[in-house]
Amino acid sequence: MRKHHQVREGQIVRVIDGPLTGFRGEVKEVDEQTAKVAVQVFGRVTPMDLALGQIELVPENLNRGTTKRSGKRAS
Repeated sequence: MRKHHQVREGQIVRVIDGPLTGFRGEVKEVDEQTAKVAVQVFGRVTPMDLALGQIELVPENLNRGTTKRSGKRAS
């Protein structure tokens, strides 16, 4: 069994088990064993109840979808 980190509302997670493996979503609610995650599927946001073992936190620097590039200037 995987050890999971504490998941909180508002965090971005990745689904790691089940039919939505690889999808990302935002945690909307959390209880002791499950999280309600808003996952975008085919262009629609769908709330999914997932076991905590089915999700993993997305690293903070990937949450915003930005990367830092040195030496590049915005034009």
